[in-house]
Amino acid sequence: MEAVRVLPIGHRWTARLSGTVVIAALLALGCASIWSDAAHAQSDSCVSNLPVPTPNPPSHRVVQLVNCSDATLLGAANAAHKPGQPPTSVLPREKTWVMEPAGTSKNVLTIDIPPEWEATIGAGATGPRFWVRTGCRYDIASGRAQCETGGCGGRYDCSAAKLGASVGTTVAEWTFYEQVTSGSISYFKDSPDISVVDGANLNMDIQPVGGSPHDPLDALGGHDIQWLAEQYPLTKHGEDLRNRCLPNGFALKRSDLMETPTARSRGIYGFVMMDDSGQPQGGDSTIACFSNCGNYAFPQAPSASCSDDDPACYRWRVFCLNAPQSTYAKKCNADADCDYKTGCWINPGSKLDHTCQGRAFIKSQTCSADVCTYPYGYVDPKTGTKYLSTQPPFGHCTDVTSDATACLGDDVVHEVMPKAYSWPNDPQVYGGDAPLYRVIFAPGGTRAKITPAGPIPVCSGLPKIYGYGDQYGGPNSGTKPCDISVNRNGAVFAVAHPSPKLWACNLPPTGAGDEGVICRWSQ
Repeated sequence: MEAVRVLPIGHRWTARLSGTVVIAALLALGCASIWSDAAHAQSDSCVSNLPVPTPNPPSHRVVQLVNCSDATLLGAANAAHKPGQPPTSVLPREKTWVMEPAGTSKNVLTIDIPPEWEATIGAGATGPRFWVRTGCRYDIASGRAQCETGGCGGRYDCSAAKLGASVGTTVAEWTFYEQVTSGSISYFKDSPDISVVDGANLNMDIQPVGGSPHDPLDALGGHDIQWLAEQYPLTKHGEDLRNRCLPNGFALKRSDLMETPTARSRGIYGFVMMDDSGQPQGGDSTIACFSNCGNYAFPQAPSASCSDDDPACYRWRVFCLNAPQSTYAKKCNADADCDYKTGCWINPGSKLDHTCQGRAFIKSQTCSADVCTYPYGYVDPKTGTKYLSTQPPFGHCTDVTSDATACLGDDVVHEVMPKAYSWPNDPQVYGGDAPLYRVIFAPGGTRAKITPAGPIPVCSGLPKIYGYGDQYGGPNSGTKPCDISVNRNGAVFAVAHPSPKLWACNLPPTGAGDEGVICRWSQ
């Protein structure tokens, strides 16, 4: 039996990237759990004895951010809002964004969801997002932080600064407390997903605590086959995508964020500190793994007017669904009728039946349903219902390029994160009505290295390669480039560059400083 149960597709992508072409598509949500009871039981000790807070009124939902890694991280959230409303910031109950390692009792942050973050739907809305930043040097008093992943333009509190995550960051996205009514049944639904559309810096899971075990609307005779309580865990605990992307050339290395240009970074960023031999201080390691889309958006996305003759431009349009709008409305009978490697979606009963639409690209010839979840033609094992409307059939990396290193493959991503959102219209949005959700970072831990966090360094303590003495001569000097800024103008922070390049002697309070290493002039 075929079913068409539809919801708007790409609603997360619309809010995330301004100027991105979004498919006006319809998505059937749902999939029965592919995880055994043993998989549910594998949840590590990091999440087994956590406190169970209840929302503080007027909030209806509370979220715990849980650090299961052995490194200190900075938690982060955006400033969400409804259409036509100003952004609203949040701050954890703990009054900090510092998340200490697992086992310290200070690895959890508790965030009450404000009413302004509820039902953030419609044009002009920005939905709630949570993520973590790794490899941070930070100073809470001044509101400064410079992190290897997670973005936020040099600010410590992303939410207060109303800033978002950088490319290569795993993000939990939500719609909270949206009223759903059908017949005599009415309840408030939450719709989370884990987005790795831009890539991943750490594995992530979302756990509901309390709430309904099944969608209340199932009582009307259906089955919401993407109900979060049925589907958790969404990712494989103890895994880390960063261990799998290096052979495919999709790894973001610490060396890519130094001032010395690499083939990937082109020297645009410079905030990973160099040692005196010009190498990353503390060693080189993989700090994030790009998705197909994120790979071609870093370090800067191509311009809208870029030429398809440029392979990076063409792949960015294909993988990020940034082709001309007409691409996604074209009628078709087969894939050969479609442009930009879109697929012909044969989807009877849908407005998009026999139209060209974006799709996932896998590296292998096939991908099992426990890895590439909700495929075209998925059959719900509980009801026997067949779905042609979850997404178009998969394409293959070889459809786009013969270069085996130019496409990671959504199947590679889903081997670690089977139920994460890996391409702009991936059907991975879940449902729940729990009062408490846990966003778990590095569930099960990780064997991949995370750069240790620490304070913003004092300028005089930087490696010799930065040439501190060439920039500042001391409190009684007036002959070096930064003397006036420090001695007369009270500069607190600088952006250091390897000698002989001049430093930015006085970093403004809102300056990002991503082009170099932020340091402070005195203790």
